[in-house]
Amino acid sequence: MGQVIDTCIWIDHLRQRTPEATRRVTDAAIHSEDALLCEQVRFELLCGASRRERPQLLRRLETMPMLPTPPQIWHAAAELATKACDTGLHVPSVDLLIAAICIHFDVALTTFDDHFGKLAELSKLRVNLLIRPA
Repeated sequence: MGQVIDTCIWIDHLRQRTPEATRRVTDAAIHSEDALLCEQVRFELLCGASRRERPQLLRRLETMPMLPTPPQIWHAAAELATKACDTGLHVPSVDLLIAAICIHFDVALTTFDDHFGKLAELSKLRVNLLIRPA
């Protein structure tokens, strides 16, 4: 099946100050044999990476299977945004694209961000909502 690993999981995986319990959760997700990457997550990660971090991050991301972004994803994301806004749910635009990719390819999204769970209630998005250990 497959699961796209969301940006927030990657950030906790890469950040040196992440607590060990949280790192175990993120490592398990990222190293899962069905872990996938989409262009939007790659984009967010590279936007946040420092010049020093970028080469190592790029090498790591190149090892992940990448889902493409077909042109119709933009339309699907806009429809998802409209549906969410009509119910009072405001989701960042890049997250709407990530959700649309997951729906299009019928893969789950693994994340810490609970707004994806709310988005799943309005759509066919499947979410593996992880909890950061206390």
